[in-house]
Amino acid sequence: MRVLAVLMVAVLCGMATAGRTKRYFFVNPDAPITLGFLLNMPISLALPTLAPVGGRSLQLYNLVEEEDDRPEELLWDSAYEQQLNRLIAYFAHLELPSLSCQERLLCELASTPESFSPIGQIFMKELRLLHGPVTTTADSLIWRYMSAAREGFASPLEVCATAYPNCPLAAERILNMPVLKVWQYISSKLNLQLV
Repeated sequence: MRVLAVLMVAVLCGMATAGRTKRYFFVNPDAPITLGFLLNMPISLALPTLAPVGGRSLQLYNLVEEEDDRPEELLWDSAYEQQLNRLIAYFAHLELPSLSCQERLLCELASTPESFSPIGQIFMKELRLLHGPVTTTADSLIWRYMSAAREGFASPLEVCATAYPNCPLAAERILNMPVLKVWQYISSKLNLQLV
């Protein structure tokens, strides 16, 4: 890439100095060249690998209290409907239907982002305020998700368990941690970034 840029500059300088003395450029063939590649992978391929095996979703229904709110019962802010749909799809891939467990997961992902990278980045990018203000009530689903992430940003990991006592599952039990470690290794070797 650098060589191409240097050659283009040389050609342009040669055209601009047509009647003047010529200047010569030296290109070092031993200089390192950095190449970048874009890998586009659907999230529907990565997220199911992080869901624990063993029928956890059936066990979760027995552990979570019946009084727990369901995401589909809350107010969906129309400006953030796309982000909410993606978040609900992510939680479905992780077999996590309970709102309190979703909130606890978001809290823990925000509390220690380096421990849960790159999955934490996937969730946190959906919680950006890109489409204006949100309704700040407990009935607003996007507000509940953002509040959970804000709680995690401001607190250590242990606070998330007390902030969301209706969910008995920590993020380490919700996510398949050995597979996450593989994703982290791949991410470190390939300099993987989520945009």
